[in-house]
Amino acid sequence: MQLLGGFSDVAEEEKRIMHMWNSFKRRQRILADGHVPWACEAFTHQHGQELVQNPRLRWCWRVLMIKLWNHGLLNGRTMNICNKHLEVLESQRADPKQS
Repeated sequence: MQLLGGFSDVAEEEKRIMHMWNSFKRRQRILADGHVPWACEAFTHQHGQELVQNPRLRWCWRVLMIKLWNHGLLNGRTMNICNKHLEVLESQRADPKQS
């Protein structure tokens, strides 16, 4: 976190999502590229509420997933699953009766 804090040209939400992602990867021991799709889905489920409550943080998560996709570590199907999960959480937040 201290290393991320040193960047003055990076938004707080970007620093926060990188810290969350790096901590998650370390705890879950994501070592192989093939584990990234599972990790993205699990991360979205674990941090979904926080991502839905903070639209800028959610946007940073989506940008990170796009970067992973650009590097060939994530596929469109997994990105869609993650985004659909966030949409469900958002709709439940907007209408608590749906739960």
